[in-house]
Amino acid sequence: MLHAVHLADSYPVRWPEQPAQWIAGPRTIAAWVSENRDELVGHLALTAPDPDSDWPQWRQALAVPSDRLAVVRRFFVAPEWRRQGVGDALLGLGHGEASRRGLRLALDVAVHNQAAIRFYEHRGWRRVGEAKRAWLELVLFVEPD
Repeated sequence: MLHAVHLADSYPVRWPEQPAQWIAGPRTIAAWVSENRDELVGHLALTAPDPDSDWPQWRQALAVPSDRLAVVRRFFVAPEWRRQGVGDALLGLGHGEASRRGLRLALDVAVHNQAAIRFYEHRGWRRVGEAKRAWLELVLFVEPD
């Protein structure tokens, strides 16, 4: 499924040498999958901010220190399962877990991924700036008020 997402959306931007390790990712707080009849159809993880992408715009917009942030990462839905509530359900699980832990949600999206940007904007996520990580331009979001 991740390969289909990569082909459809260029996410991840660079194909990882070890996809399973990429999905697990460092600094993971919690993660969920969505399945249908033993077929994986979606994934979402929450992580602590990476030291090289702990964007000050997130902390300023949410008025919290870095240790009170959870970053939405490794969030993808199989192309054929989009617009069927899978993404909303996964995001809801992530929000609930962050709330239980007293954390606020933030995320970044590659500028080229306009479908993801629209997904977050339609759900009330607030755009709080832009950033650049190495060669990749990002749009920064924080959870809705």
